[in-house]
Amino acid sequence: MDSSRSTRNFAKKDCIIEFDGASKGNPGRAGAGAVIRDAHDNSVLHRVQEGLGTATNNVAEYRALNRGLEFALSEGYRNVQVQGDSQLVCKQVRGEWKANHPQMAELRNQARELGSQFNTFDIQHIPRESNSAADAQANQAANLAQGERKYY
Repeated sequence: MDSSRSTRNFAKKDCIIEFDGASKGNPGRAGAGAVIRDAHDNSVLHRVQEGLGTATNNVAEYRALNRGLEFALSEGYRNVQVQGDSQLVCKQVRGEWKANHPQMAELRNQARELGSQFNTFDIQHIPRESNSAADAQANQAANLAQGERKYY
């Protein structure tokens, strides 16, 4: 590992993660996308994409959240503010809504486990029109092969 990169990772503390999932057909060809922003100046630092093959929009939303959280952890971020336009995902992760479907409960539990590894973790619902950067990543990711991931 490049030592200068390692030093930068330790200096990073705060970020905003915007996530979104796309499903063309629900279920249909799906992708997960996330954008990592600097919490201080809102600049885009990283973009994350994953092709999901065939999936529902809710699975795609959760996968986008979890990929974004995993990436932020791997880059050394310790305090995250997460934003997404899926009210279902945000409320399930916060415990305001139940996740009755076993797959949703598993994905929710993964998100909570990932979130617990940060010093601070907060997730909030935002309007769809405020989530266009993550939406673009998710739509591009829907064209990737299942399991293919891209990081920018």
